[in-house]
Amino acid sequence: MSKLALLGGDPVRSDPYPEWPAYSTSEEAEAVMAALESGNLCGAAGGTFNTAFEEAFAEWCVAGGAVTCNSGSSAIHVALAAIGVGPGDEVIVPAYTYYASGTSVLMSGAIPVFADIRPGQANLDPEAFEASITDRTKAVMVVHADGIPADMDSISEIAAKHGIRIVEDCSHAHGAFYKGLRTGVLGDVGAFSIQHKKILSVGEGGVVVSRDPEIVACARSFVNLGNGTQTGELGPNLRMGEMHGALALVRMKRVDEENVQRRRNADLIRKQTADLPGIRAVPDDIPDAVTPVYYNYILSYDSRETGIPRARFAQAVQAEGIPLKCGFYQPLHLLPVFTNLEAWPYRLDENRASVEKGLYGEGKCPVAEAFMAQGHLELKMHPPASDREMNETVEAMKKVIENAGDLAGPEVA
Repeated sequence: MSKLALLGGDPVRSDPYPEWPAYSTSEEAEAVMAALESGNLCGAAGGTFNTAFEEAFAEWCVAGGAVTCNSGSSAIHVALAAIGVGPGDEVIVPAYTYYASGTSVLMSGAIPVFADIRPGQANLDPEAFEASITDRTKAVMVVHADGIPADMDSISEIAAKHGIRIVEDCSHAHGAFYKGLRTGVLGDVGAFSIQHKKILSVGEGGVVVSRDPEIVACARSFVNLGNGTQTGELGPNLRMGEMHGALALVRMKRVDEENVQRRRNADLIRKQTADLPGIRAVPDDIPDAVTPVYYNYILSYDSRETGIPRARFAQAVQAEGIPLKCGFYQPLHLLPVFTNLEAWPYRLDENRASVEKGLYGEGKCPVAEAFMAQGHLELKMHPPASDREMNETVEAMKKVIENAGDLAGPEVA
């Protein structure tokens, strides 16, 4: 057996791992310069690139319309506002997601109620969703975690039975399909991030989509200060700049092709790790109805099978030249922004009944708690990474597991 790189041996991979994203093509540069040279960097002041991108994105999603905004977090906020979420409402949110999924609910004046994920998966458990419903529940936020669409049939059935609106957080799921439909149009309204790390990447930005023209109109009004001079409604200025729209128009043309490579990468990893001790793909099975896009490739890790603590395993694989990470560390219902109850919506009388229920703290979502504390590992699948990188990733993990006996003792800095 070769010596672990963490302990002074040669790494499996000596070349830098391909970075995502890269903004280097002449087409991208020309698009940004075209926006700059137009002299109209604001869509509200004569710019046309955001409008063109909105039309193209709506057509791509087969939505009734799309509205751009300045970030993915804002997109969730806008989506919630467009369906009327506000003080006195509760929104059910999966415990496993980026914390903006929950803070956006707070920004709307409503209260996030966190529900558990399914064992062996990272998406909302429909049974946990239904168990969390109260007479104050206005919406459920479905996060297609890591680019794997959630069980929308079950969630939609429950939502319809209880008269609950569905908001899709599609920040990981650009171009994913569920039963032939793209994410974003599977519920009432969808929110996408197009931030630097995302599948559609322009640095910073967001998009809201819906098949309902009224929701699209409400979203557009909210992003533009509520059109208060005309309607009397209040809203923030969350508009996206024209250079971001120009860049998005170029980059979105590659998304479907790049997603094909992500799926190929994931299939290679899934097949080659199937027999590795302590390593399981998440989800453990991809339903036929689902076409994932793998913003992240998630592994469930069991240190009892490998004899290596999770953090030390990741550290050793990283030393071999592979960017394996432990990913999210805490589920949302344990984060101080929620447990401290200091954000302004918690102080509203309209929300007092929700706050007094003891919404947060350990034990509320045990599946997510155990998974994120002990078993969660994350790999990136983005092009230009391809067969070579996937093969070397598996080689590095096998090498570390085979050398488990050399990793006894404290963490190596």
